[in-house]
Amino acid sequence: MGLKLGTMKTKMTLLAALSASTTFALASNDYISGHFGALTNQLVPNVGNVDGNRLNADWEFDFHKPNSEVGERRATFAALVNDRGLIGYSVQELYLGTNNTKNHSLKFGRFILPWSKTDAFWGFGKLNNRRNFNFFTPGQEGLIGVDYKYKHSGIRGLVLQLFASPIFVPETNPALDINKRKRTVTSRSPWADPPSRSADTGATGTKKIDYIVDYPSISRVINRYSAGMYLGWEDNHFLIDAFVIRKPENQLSTKVNVALDPANDVVKAYVSPQFYYHDVYGSNVKYKNKDLEMYFSAIAIRPNTFPDGDSEVTRLTEIKTEKRREDYVGMGISKINDDYGMGLNYVVRLSPFDRDRDSLATDPRWNQAVDIYLKKVIGQSLSLMSDLKYDMLTTDRLFMFRADYMASQTVQLNLGVNMIGTPESGKSFWSTYTNNDAVYAGMQYIY
Repeated sequence: MGLKLGTMKTKMTLLAALSASTTFALASNDYISGHFGALTNQLVPNVGNVDGNRLNADWEFDFHKPNSEVGERRATFAALVNDRGLIGYSVQELYLGTNNTKNHSLKFGRFILPWSKTDAFWGFGKLNNRRNFNFFTPGQEGLIGVDYKYKHSGIRGLVLQLFASPIFVPETNPALDINKRKRTVTSRSPWADPPSRSADTGATGTKKIDYIVDYPSISRVINRYSAGMYLGWEDNHFLIDAFVIRKPENQLSTKVNVALDPANDVVKAYVSPQFYYHDVYGSNVKYKNKDLEMYFSAIAIRPNTFPDGDSEVTRLTEIKTEKRREDYVGMGISKINDDYGMGLNYVVRLSPFDRDRDSLATDPRWNQAVDIYLKKVIGQSLSLMSDLKYDMLTTDRLFMFRADYMASQTVQLNLGVNMIGTPESGKSFWSTYTNNDAVYAGMQYIY
């Protein structure tokens, strides 16, 4: 449903993650890779002790054959099941591409459009969908459609891409559970943000909320078009490009009406999914020299419809429905090779957002944030990675640390730390998820 719901909590959480993984080579195939895995988040008491965050098992599969008789082929799947029995799945890419001629190529299916560095790196999810098994590493899912690429024969490095689709598939993770009989909206994912189960109605006291959801038909959801264009120029070191796309929003919005039902001593909330379009456009400038890369990337999101929020609905259900335009500029520098990697990234939201004035719209994921990434490979067996994101406006903090040790050619052991910190006011996007800690140990079978 794409609801942005929930209460804000006041807490900074430090989480440690310890992981042990075992890896077995199941088959030797140049085109297929992936793993089966499982982990437990119960190694440290009272850290990350949240339903859906204690245990999980996952599967990833990637088949990629760049050249074949029929052209390029790719199929990338992932699935995860947690301790609440919630199964999340992701079809990241599933496409067939024609054999490249000198100037023309076509791609059919679901594929990621690599048009915005800022959108991909910071997990905004405005261009492509997100996998969203967790918000530390939201990942990307592609759009379904047809992509045509033309390389100009006269101007070397000039590329034109056209994307079109009559089909829309929204983000499916993290999922909400809608119980039509009990009239509840809940979730078994620690990364979902379900609406309030009860409401303080003032003089009449606290009442249970019954959610009556208007289920849309499949055809009503998917029969929506997208159209976009990309123009870029690239040589051995530089890339300059720009893009524009009109498409449905990746997360469904909602229209909500509430009414007090004294006879049944409940508040009834009537929820109708809404399908809004937005225009997304942006530009990138990149410089690359061997393992060094620098970039500047801007993206703008313009909702085609600006529904008004209802303060009474938000107060009772905590559902926010107002829309705001978004403008972001990102930049970064990185140096990554087989021995080590390091990166420094920055993003700033240029469009205004006043949390008090815009209280009926969802909080921005990042406002003015910096990211520091470090990785070091020691010998042939050990690698260390750390990643810190810090929002200078809200003081939100995400920190990850991971150590991977190859005990043998087929066995890998992992140690890691993940941390969420949020402002004392409890007023930010990440405050809702501040308890999603993890102290985990796991096993992976890689093929």
